[in-house]
Amino acid sequence: MLSDRLALAFPVFVVVLLTALSFWLDAVVQTANPPDRTRRHDPDFIVHNFTASQTGPDGELKHTLRASRMTHYLDDDTSQLEQPVLVHFAEKGQQVSAQADRAQISGDGETIQLSDNVRLVRAPVASQSEMVLLTESLLVTPNRNFARTDEPVVIQNATSRTDAVGLEFDYRTRQLELLRDVRTTWKPPPRR
Repeated sequence: MLSDRLALAFPVFVVVLLTALSFWLDAVVQTANPPDRTRRHDPDFIVHNFTASQTGPDGELKHTLRASRMTHYLDDDTSQLEQPVLVHFAEKGQQVSAQADRAQISGDGETIQLSDNVRLVRAPVASQSEMVLLTESLLVTPNRNFARTDEPVVIQNATSRTDAVGLEFDYRTRQLELLRDVRTTWKPPPRR
């Protein structure tokens, strides 16, 4: 009879032991690899009809940045923009504006990567006509008044069209350097 009881108790003992072992292993695994919520790239806030402005020490407006939607991510402190428009106000009302389908602002806020259908417009001034620059990607550093791309670009003004690959543009001094494969077509001035 004692052996019959032991024979019946043994399977119950094995099941209890395996259950306890399962709970112990689960607890060890959970504490060894806790879920890292900071690694997830989830937005912490979203702003519709976003507008930001920056002024200089003199109170004069330096830049405005607008977007139909701004999504901020806590893990890398970046912001994604939809339909962004960046406007830089230089001395004497001179203006350079850039727009695109989307953009990303770096975590430190120093650079803006414009992407897809980028259009930069330098307003006309004195003897220079309006300049329109078209590309697919443009890295803008607003506080340095600087824009750069390694992508193909098209630059148009009243008298010419220039195709190139890559450029650097200092929009404070209005200097534009084309990096390679430059081709320019001149248009004759309109007859009067």
